[in-house]
Amino acid sequence: MPIFDSEKPFLMRKPLPHTFLFVFGFWLLAFPSIAQDNSTPKPPEEKPAVSKPQRDTAIVRNKKGRAILPQKNDIGIGFNMIPVIDLFFQSLKFNQPYPGADSLVQYTQNANNQIVGKFFLDDKTAIRVRFGINTLSGQITNRVQDAKVMYDAGFGTADDIAAASLIKVDDVAQFRKSNMLITVGYEKRRGYRRLQGVYGAEVGFGRISSGETYTYGNAFSDVYPVEYTSNFNTLSTAIQTPTTATRVERTLSSKNETGYRYGLRGFIGVEYFIFTKISIGVEYGWGFAITTQRDTNFEQEVYFNGQNGPTVITEEINQGDAQRQSGFSVDINNGSIFSMNNTLGGNTLLAGGAGALTLLFHF
Repeated sequence: MPIFDSEKPFLMRKPLPHTFLFVFGFWLLAFPSIAQDNSTPKPPEEKPAVSKPQRDTAIVRNKKGRAILPQKNDIGIGFNMIPVIDLFFQSLKFNQPYPGADSLVQYTQNANNQIVGKFFLDDKTAIRVRFGINTLSGQITNRVQDAKVMYDAGFGTADDIAAASLIKVDDVAQFRKSNMLITVGYEKRRGYRRLQGVYGAEVGFGRISSGETYTYGNAFSDVYPVEYTSNFNTLSTAIQTPTTATRVERTLSSKNETGYRYGLRGFIGVEYFIFTKISIGVEYGWGFAITTQRDTNFEQEVYFNGQNGPTVITEEINQGDAQRQSGFSVDINNGSIFSMNNTLGGNTLLAGGAGALTLLFHF
């Protein structure tokens, strides 16, 4: 009997038994892995939530990866921007000359022309120092008729008198004023990205003083009239005559004794970082201050006709105007320790209150 039946097609032939067993065994081995792949997928791993303190301490960076906010051991240096803003707005008045920093708006008179420094203990805490040292000195000269030359010319001709009238002498007033303020404070901050709130407290110390001296080209005389300057602010003059029945007085010096200021102040404000480690800050504060002022002393020269005839003396006078003031004060009050307004001998216009717009650079 032949092995193959030639009458049946080839496809209808029965497969060999060992082939079937091979295929069935492969299927049994592969089924568990196929079933595992088709099972329900695992949920994605969730990242741990970031708490608010972690968000606060996160480093804010720009597109180049550089930190925008100041970090530990950074130093900040700044200055008041109000004079700069004042100058900018005045420059827009093209048809008018620049008249000065106090003519645009009133608050500029009490703006603090101070330098601000900070050292960051960490990214949320800083030690800050503000200081301003302002001095003002100069002299005013007023020319008056030379009394002795004019008296001598009176014994000559009209031409001598005309020539003598052209000869002048100088009355000179010299003045000085100084104003110093330094404050040291502790600053905390918190915020979101570029916008940071600041708050804290500081202690302050200030010192103010002023004085003037006057010299005159003509000495008082019991022989001829003498012209002298009676007011150096208006440059007005007066005449001392030998036969006057009243006292004629003119100041030789004036000294406003040193005054001191002490204060404790709390502050709050905001900073916005317009560029990497460059910010604009606005601050306002309220504090307790004590201001002391000693007596004012001045010296004057006096001419009068007494029982012994014409007499010239020098008097030293203590006005007894010592003062002590204390109380709470806001920054715009120029009587505060945190103001740079000199109350001794008049306003020096060296303004410097603590509430101001500040530009800060951090390194």
